[in-house]
Amino acid sequence: MENLLSSLALTVFVGILAVLAQWSRKSRRAEISLLVVLVFASLLVLGTGVLVCVLWISGQMPADVYPQKLLAVTGVPVALAGMAGLALCFPTLRKIVGGRPNGEFWTDPPIFLALWLFVTVLLANNLVGILGFEQLNRVGAFSLGTGGRIPPVAILASQLPFVVMALLGVGAAIRRGPRATLARLGYGPISLRHVGIVVLFIAAALALSLVADYLFSQLQPGLYRKVGEVSSTLFNPKGLSLISAILFALLIGVGAGLGEETLFRGAVQPVFGILATSVLFASMHVQYGPSLLLGYIFLLSIGLGLLRRHINTTASFLAHASYNTLGILAAYFFGI
Repeated sequence: MENLLSSLALTVFVGILAVLAQWSRKSRRAEISLLVVLVFASLLVLGTGVLVCVLWISGQMPADVYPQKLLAVTGVPVALAGMAGLALCFPTLRKIVGGRPNGEFWTDPPIFLALWLFVTVLLANNLVGILGFEQLNRVGAFSLGTGGRIPPVAILASQLPFVVMALLGVGAAIRRGPRATLARLGYGPISLRHVGIVVLFIAAALALSLVADYLFSQLQPGLYRKVGEVSSTLFNPKGLSLISAILFALLIGVGAGLGEETLFRGAVQPVFGILATSVLFASMHVQYGPSLLLGYIFLLSIGLGLLRRHINTTASFLAHASYNTLGILAAYFFGI
């Protein structure tokens, strides 16, 4: 319930900022409001990071409340994220003070907001999750408060902010109608030849995943066991009936595929490119910790990005959803 409420709160917050960013293209007052909010939020993030660093250095936080090692990997990234957020605000501040029009990449309000969210919120949060994987796993952070298999409502809630961010980020219902929004996000029909390409991509991705998993088990055996425990807790379909397992696999596959492809490949990639999008996408998978699998996820994202570029987002979504679904079904039938 707490995860659902926090996800809804994040969705509302991001939605309001996205609408404000769209209005800022025509209203200087809205642009000033957006800048003030992001400067204040950056200062809040910076202050939080500094406070955590102080608690870490002073050793005043009881270990049973918050482990010292977790303080260490939290304080610095959060403080740096706050500083980066402030730095991103300066070009827009100069534009407003100088009375200059829109046009520069860094000061275009939707792009400015997207950069701020990615650097100040997502990358900082993901970096803490990856670097603090061991400590977070010990305190049960990856169990999402359930202590077991991830519930369907948590899957949907986790993807809701992605969809809202993507839709409002490209101006849905503000400067684009439904058809134009889908076109901007890259959704459209695909041919049988394209379906064949998607099938080949899925087969290659699954084969490569076996190689990555083997290398991971050999080169990082300790982390391999810990990551396996997290994945088994959240995504293992064992114990479900056949129908329930299939529904669970489809929910994971379609839910994650739709949310992540709509945001990363649909909305973000056309602006920031495949490489930058893939770095951000790989960093989202904090449940793998600082493992070799992040490199594999990065390569997988590049492949999905190429599908988006040369076909469309429908193709990358089908590939992503099918890959996730088949992976869970493989665990159910073969214990992979």
